[in-house]
Amino acid sequence: MTDDTTTYDGDVTLNGSERPPVELLDPADVFVTTNSVGGDFAVRNAEYVFTHQSIDVERPDERGDAETTIGGSLEDGYVEQVDGDVVVTDAEDVFVAAEAAEGEFSAPGAENVYADDVSPTASPEEYDVSTVGWRQSATATDPTTGVYAVGMDHEIELTKARRNLELYLVGHGHDVRVEGRDADVTVHFVGYDNTVRVGPYLSADVASETGFDNEIDAAPYPAEDLVEMSRSEAYSNAGFGRRKVTFQEPTDDEEWCPNCGQAADAVIERHQMEAFFLFGYPVWTYDRSTNPACECEHCSPNAVHAELSPEERRSVLD
Repeated sequence: MTDDTTTYDGDVTLNGSERPPVELLDPADVFVTTNSVGGDFAVRNAEYVFTHQSIDVERPDERGDAETTIGGSLEDGYVEQVDGDVVVTDAEDVFVAAEAAEGEFSAPGAENVYADDVSPTASPEEYDVSTVGWRQSATATDPTTGVYAVGMDHEIELTKARRNLELYLVGHGHDVRVEGRDADVTVHFVGYDNTVRVGPYLSADVASETGFDNEIDAAPYPAEDLVEMSRSEAYSNAGFGRRKVTFQEPTDDEEWCPNCGQAADAVIERHQMEAFFLFGYPVWTYDRSTNPACECEHCSPNAVHAELSPEERRSVLD
């Protein structure tokens, strides 16, 4: 084979123009996308390998010299398309998406390997947002599939989510925010220091974590949404004279709902009072509840999971 050596300063992307076999020498981090390597893929002497590709850690790399060698003062490498074998030598961290290589994948000399046998439910181009690279940003409204992100420091926002979604995050430093109603968010982490933030009307679950220090930040269900009548509204409606009023108030004293027994973000108490009211203020109390009934977002009749929020209904009617 001939030795076609190319030097770079900074990031490098393998996009199909390089003659295989291709070798990356001493990069910082390397990110490998789905269906990007047309042959075998070998990672030599990496510090960390995170992968959803089936891997043989002990298999020695017996390939000969590369046809194309890329070195120099490399920072990060992105493997998006190579029609043959790829070798990565002396990288710090290597992140490999599912089904990245058609051939065998080996990582001889890797110090730490996080591996799992997981495949996303869609191809990268089928997701509402598909990003590759460094410091990418994207948004989508009314998403139907989810997010596919490979690289580092991606900021992605999905709004008005009403269908179940999948987030497939490869790399580190990703921050994905999802807002919507009545949808399940399934998350796959391949890497570290990634955060998924979901709104209070969504549920989120980590289906796989191939790495560490990843987090789902779920906003708590707002207790105010369960309140049918607040104390101030009940007092104001009482007017003048002896009246019986009923109102609800959030309580911070309960982590488990006394009514249904489930762990709850929002617990409210239902209070009853009989009092003499003057200008909306109780000046004399005859009776009041001492052991108010409780309910939460799981059992309250006011926890209605409607397709549209009240604000969205008003916007449709306007």
